[in-house]
Amino acid sequence: MINKIIDFCSNFWSMLINFFDWVADGILYIQFKILYLFMDVFFSLIESIVTSIDLSFLSNSYGNWDVLPSQTIYILSRLHITTCLLIISGACFIRLTLNLIPASLTRV
Repeated sequence: MINKIIDFCSNFWSMLINFFDWVADGILYIQFKILYLFMDVFFSLIESIVTSIDLSFLSNSYGNWDVLPSQTIYILSRLHITTCLLIISGACFIRLTLNLIPASLTRV
């Protein structure tokens, strides 16, 4: 008789723990889905802003590209050199902008 009570208590306790694990997993799943929704909207917005900026005129305005052989132009276009230069210049701009923040605000 006492073994049945002990078995019932241990089974009930494990079912209770499993239930709370299930509830916690559900709450975390919902939080991650909501975070994913907001991040997806945010990154879609950023992507649409970045793609709306037309920088194709930069590759034609700097330098005389007709002097280069066609193979070199093809390799440069396949390597996305203009995009690489844009990313590097953007990183430099962000770095210079962040240098404007006084050190007294960033040191705790």
